[in-house]
Amino acid sequence: MFGRLGRWLGLGGPTFERGLRERARDREPDQRRQAAEALGAVGEPWACEQLLALFQDVIPEVRAAAQDALRRQGAAAVTVLVRALQNGNPTVALPAAEMLGALKHLDAVRPLLIVMKFGSVEIRAAAIRALIRYGAAAVPALETAATDPDPWTRMRSEEILAEIRAANPPTSGPS
Repeated sequence: MFGRLGRWLGLGGPTFERGLRERARDREPDQRRQAAEALGAVGEPWACEQLLALFQDVIPEVRAAAQDALRRQGAAAVTVLVRALQNGNPTVALPAAEMLGALKHLDAVRPLLIVMKFGSVEIRAAAIRALIRYGAAAVPALETAATDPDPWTRMRSEEILAEIRAANPPTSGPS
């Protein structure tokens, strides 16, 4: 009991970073959830790494807190979200694809295309939805993917391009 109270009060002298790292690895899910919430406000690369581990936690509340924290990290979270996207577990990869689609960071287009080609059915669908959200920013990469030797990849790329173009019709010049 005194150990938990000491951690809560910040006693024992751990640095802020070390304290959050310890809480992120705590046995208690509530401690891990609180660590995820606190990490969302830390603008350091190590925070995103810790959040990636919490993003893969077995407890749904901890995962949800880590997802919210990574959303708050914005573009700083792209690298760890791409790693999460490559995880074969849909509970990790699906929200990663969703968040990458919301962030629309160009560094994630290629990994989304790779997952669209090689991922499981669920993860492929999430990658396709994310690429559609990118809109015009994903068009150059999708045009390249539309020439892929794999017929499935070509077909999906063409479908995504058609959907993006339908949502953003070209504006005609003055008549």
